Amino acid sequence: MRSDLPVTKLAENVYLLNEFDGTNCYLVVGSEKALLIDCGTGFCDIRGAAEKLTDLPIILAATHGHGDHIGGAGQFEEIYIHRADCEMLNKAQMSLLFRKVFLAANAPVKSHGFKTSDVKPGKYKTKIIPMDDGHIFDLGGKSVRVKHTPGHSRGSVAFIDEQDKIIFSGDNVCDALWMQLPGVTSIEEWLPSAQWLYDMSADYRIFWGHRVPQLEREYIAQVITWGKEIMAKSRGNSKLPKITQYPNRPDGIIYRTDRVFRK
Repeated sequence: MRSDLPVTKLAENVYLLNEFDGTNCYLVVGSEKALLIDCGTGFCDIRGAAEKLTDLPIILAATHGHGDHIGGAGQFEEIYIHRADCEMLNKAQMSLLFRKVFLAANAPVKSHGFKTSDVKPGKYKTKIIPMDDGHIFDLGGKSVRVKHTPGHSRGSVAFIDEQDKIIFSGDNVCDALWMQLPGVTSIEEWLPSAQWLYDMSADYRIFWGHRVPQLEREYIAQVITWGKEIMAKSRGNSKLPKITQYPNRPDGIIYRTDRVFRK
């Protein structure tokens, strides 16, 4: 498996590891330990890539339980994930089938020459460790705090690096936000998480899980506006679920009409 992932230095001892136009993973290195935030789909040697940057013990934690963020967990003995997403991680998201389907459907990744045969079984039977809002990873001279931000999944979290003024937000606010998947919250429940991220973006740089990694404050505000407009134009949750997009443009919010308001 390839371990030569493109690496970008974001701050002193903070790195972006890009899974060849797939998932953006992040490594925060302290004086005693390192924290790897997300581990991609698992068609690369993400552990080997991280170990090229540090010889310290590496802790793995996930922004949420979708397979393109935890697919490489089998390369590690343990993974931390919010307890609301533990069941999701226990099911199909780590399976070979899911990860192969994801790779097969990802044209940017395939353009780098990857094939479904590059997706391998994990080396370890990874132990899942539940975490909650406020959990702190003490890395030695640097700490990272967990903020529960339900929306894109019920267990979505952001990781706050207060020393470097960076937040790693996963997929909870982004272009083409997916709010139609199993395990998502309603738009109403997602909005406070998005508003928190917007408020924090006044003082922090925000890095998310795919494509161009840094989210601009103005774009976060735009996505929040779209969420509010979805609620304003909806009279209630529809009885028959329908997947739709608002606004009708490539970066709009994709959502279910039966999951607009809190139930």
